[in-house]
Amino acid sequence: MALLAREDLPGLRAVLAALANATNQGTADQLSAELDCDPRWMTGNGMTELIRQLKTLTSDADSGVRDEAQRRLSLLRQNN
Repeated sequence: MALLAREDLPGLRAVLAALANATNQGTADQLSAELDCDPRWMTGNGMTELIRQLKTLTSDADSGVRDEAQRRLSLLRQNN
């Protein structure tokens, strides 16, 4: 996904916003899969960067982005 390939906070924010506003389950599943399977997050440095970006987004002005960032952080904590 091009937004995630940017490897920056605005790209991740856009994906979380799209996920928060997805009205179709298939779309939500696809966006989640893109986030979950991004190989950048599989390395120690990549995981650290993802967590840093998600923590930043937990205080975003958009409640959907905040909620998705918090949910993703919670899932990461459960899986590690």
